[in-house]
Amino acid sequence: MREISYSRKIRFQFLLYSIFLFLLLEVLLRLPTFPSIQFRLDDKKLHCLQTSGGLFSIPWMRLYQNQSLELYHPEKNIRYHVSTDFRGERFTSVGSANGSDSAGRNSYNVNAPEIWVLGDSVALGYLVSDQESLPWALQNELIKYKKSDIVRNLGVDALGSFGIQERLTEVLQTSPPPKVAYWIYHISDFTDSFRELELQNSVKKRIFVRVSYFLSKYSAVFNAFKISYEKYKPESADNLVIPSSGSVLGPDHPHRKAAVSLFTYVKEKNIPLVLVFLPEPNEKYEPIVDSALVKEVRQIAIDSKIPVLDLQQPIYDYWKKGNQEIFLPKDGHPNPALYRFIAEELGKGIIKIISHGAHREHGG
Repeated sequence: MREISYSRKIRFQFLLYSIFLFLLLEVLLRLPTFPSIQFRLDDKKLHCLQTSGGLFSIPWMRLYQNQSLELYHPEKNIRYHVSTDFRGERFTSVGSANGSDSAGRNSYNVNAPEIWVLGDSVALGYLVSDQESLPWALQNELIKYKKSDIVRNLGVDALGSFGIQERLTEVLQTSPPPKVAYWIYHISDFTDSFRELELQNSVKKRIFVRVSYFLSKYSAVFNAFKISYEKYKPESADNLVIPSSGSVLGPDHPHRKAAVSLFTYVKEKNIPLVLVFLPEPNEKYEPIVDSALVKEVRQIAIDSKIPVLDLQQPIYDYWKKGNQEIFLPKDGHPNPALYRFIAEELGKGIIKIISHGAHREHGG
């Protein structure tokens, strides 16, 4: 009996010491000495998981509503500001982003025609401030052309083709189809399709994602372990993209199926989707044009009769001529200069669409 009591005492003391050590680490890891962990915690103030479908529904990533955050990424030495409106969408103009303007945060002109920018972190504007993002730059282009169209930033981090289709389903519940929707294609969608397919088919995976999100939102210790794991296994890090080579999309490949499903969906819902291709960055952050993956996805779009806006070569020529960086250092996402260039090209396309529509209305 004494041995059993002693054993229980040891286990109890071990449990107490473990809890004390865990709480101590939680406090210490939140000190300014560990900025990477603080960035992860701050970033979770922006991102949330969709909860409308219940605990076992697919945990799609979304942005919190009415946020205004100053974020600093220590590894990449980038400081940027992110603000969202009442719909959980990033602001795209000065008027709507004015925090003192309650109308800007809680209403919008339902009568104005809309332009939607879809995609993952590239469309969202990862690591750049609101006014440096693509949708904001595109809104400025329309203002320059004296057009009243409203640009909406529907981008969300780590959103693949399945996720974009789900995002459109949500938006269409409160909004009519836009004048045009631009899907800013990113090659990370290739791996996102596998992840999203697994979420669709596995309840265990959905629960795991929700638990992982909860821990990453509240625990400095968990984020420390995650950072260490990503350094040990770089391919597990978020937003890491490896340029593709060779034939990659077979007839039953998840990415092909997801893309075809999305293209079918937008036609059924009368959403005028345009697929936009950008060059990939290589390990030196130089643009790569026409990778094997992009060629195959482009052909899928053409076969599905989806318009394609291929900006790979124009962006390459812009980079070559200007001899300037177009990707964020130590990252690979577009920098503000590249976003402005893309916005100029999209703006030209929108003006053609508007002019063509006006020409048809006048019987031309």
